[in-house]
Amino acid sequence: MNNQTIDDFTNLLKDTLMSDRVSTHSTPLPLVLNDVKRQISEDTSKDQTEKEQQLYNLDKAYKTVVKELVGSN
Repeated sequence: MNNQTIDDFTNLLKDTLMSDRVSTHSTPLPLVLNDVKRQISEDTSKDQTEKEQQLYNLDKAYKTVVKELVGSN
């Protein structure tokens, strides 16, 4: 997994939500989040500082997507 920006993660989460809307079942966003966190944690090509930055970016993206979802209802 390359170094992802907050916008990259935001787009990933939104794309996942949109693709789930057209499928017969949807994956809850927290499960997607946990899966991406696991992938970041298991990435042996990154040092701890890079992983922490990626997790921070992912967390910020998650908060942005949730805020947008709550605001759209």
